[in-house]
Amino acid sequence: MDNIILANLSAENFSSFADEIKFTTVVDSGKKEYAENTFECGDTTFNKVSFLYGANGSGKTYFCKILREIQRMLNWSPLTAMNNSHLLSLPEFKGIDKEISTFAFDIEHKGKPVKFSIDIRLEEFNYHYEFTILGKKVEHELLTKKYQRTEKLLERTSPSYKDITLRSKLKDFEAAKQTVKEEALCLPVAALLNNQLAQTIVDAIKSIQVVSMTAARLKPADTKESFSEERLEKYVDILRKADPTLRKMKVSYEEKEIAHQKIESDDFENREIIATKTTVGVETEHAMFENGTETGSTSIMFFADESLGTVKLFTALPYLYDTLEKGGVLIVDELENGLHLSLAKEIINLFTNSESNPHNAQLICTSHQPLLIDGNVRRDQVWVTSKDAFGKSTLHRMSELKTSRAKVNLANRILEGAFGCNPERFFENNTV
Repeated sequence: MDNIILANLSAENFSSFADEIKFTTVVDSGKKEYAENTFECGDTTFNKVSFLYGANGSGKTYFCKILREIQRMLNWSPLTAMNNSHLLSLPEFKGIDKEISTFAFDIEHKGKPVKFSIDIRLEEFNYHYEFTILGKKVEHELLTKKYQRTEKLLERTSPSYKDITLRSKLKDFEAAKQTVKEEALCLPVAALLNNQLAQTIVDAIKSIQVVSMTAARLKPADTKESFSEERLEKYVDILRKADPTLRKMKVSYEEKEIAHQKIESDDFENREIIATKTTVGVETEHAMFENGTETGSTSIMFFADESLGTVKLFTALPYLYDTLEKGGVLIVDELENGLHLSLAKEIINLFTNSESNPHNAQLICTSHQPLLIDGNVRRDQVWVTSKDAFGKSTLHRMSELKTSRAKVNLANRILEGAFGCNPERFFENNTV
């Protein structure tokens, strides 16, 4: 799969985001600072790293869930088309059929649909994908492709498959579109039936990794490649910054099939769903000393005996290096959770540095730590979430500030006002 660039992400009437919020990695063309933090693709310049700040409960985690909800719908939709109730009993799909959480604190939003949209770049093409859902029914779905002009590839104007219009490389799905149920998205169903373009776009969106550092332990990475000898050496180099006595790591990796479901349907002949569970065991080797001299080593069980912060960092590293080595997008909720500030900065530097990030991978992270941006950070890299007295979360970009760079210390400003429930005051006091 070609490297994906995330350009834009938006949501409306989702969780605490009552009104539409729009996030972008496209640089503010008026800001010429720190060009090394950006990369060009075609005629567009993107940020390598983006930061989201906000008070507890302001919407940072819900922002991360926007992408997770889009991905959940992409996974859920093919299951509805298969019309097989046994699939929902598989551990892999537990809770996948849940209704999307809408804004709950305003009568005006009752009965309104939730809307998601995402813009990605693959090779030279820009793809825009959006959909709206009311209850569990898909009210609208749209896919466009842009190179020199915008081409509409898929348009849906009602829950009925009869109101789905397909063009260009999606046209060959026309004969099977009756498999699209009212509560299912059309694009992932087309991907299931081997439409190449649909597969490419769905796989690209699903490839975006979303990691929460607030979890006690992250889900193990899914490939043995993540624990190769070469990778383990890189992990040790990072982990040694937290624990200088660490010398080696040994990892046992097992992927076990836990469910196998054959689809019994004429439309999906020879289709199978296989659910697997990955188990990772880790043993670490640490130096032993006598009178200040290293004399040998001792082994400990990693998950039982290492610090929680070290465990969190280790389980996050496969996702980090997968993204850096292959290109793509990584979203991390509360990057600094359990990590020393210097380690969190080390991770950011890996994405900013062109040598360690040759494929222009993108990192988007939420944080409570303003000192993450006390260095060479562009104003258009920094976003602030806030929640008003009515429970509505909003999203602001720091590049909206009209002051000169010399007058703005981003870390201090977040501490003084923007990092609170009312960043609007900060914006008002700093505009000209």
